[in-house]
Amino acid sequence: MESGVIGKWNLEEGASFSAGDVLAEIETDKATVDFDAQDDGVLARILVPAGQEVACGTPIAVSVEEESDAPAFKDFVAPGEAAAEAATTAAPSSPP
Repeated sequence: MESGVIGKWNLEEGASFSAGDVLAEIETDKATVDFDAQDDGVLARILVPAGQEVACGTPIAVSVEEESDAPAFKDFVAPGEAAAEAATTAAPSSPP
C-alpha cells in the first residue's frame, strides 16, 4: 500500500479520545482500515480532510496530551504542506 483516502474522521478538532478509540477510517482500493489511537489525548488539528488521498507516512493530524495545548496548533501547517502551499501561491515568473 502506498496511499489511502481518509474515508471519514470520527472526531472533530478539540475532541478528547482514549487509547483504542477509532480516530478515522482510511480507505484503499481493497479495504477500509480503522486508524486507532494508541494513547489518550486530544485531536488538536486535522491536517488531511476526509475525502483526500494521502501517501503512507504523511502526517494526517496533530494530537496533544492536554486540552489546554490544542489551541496552539489551530493554524499549524505540516512542513511539507507549507512548501506545497507556498509553491502554489508563488507569483508566476515574468516572461523572458
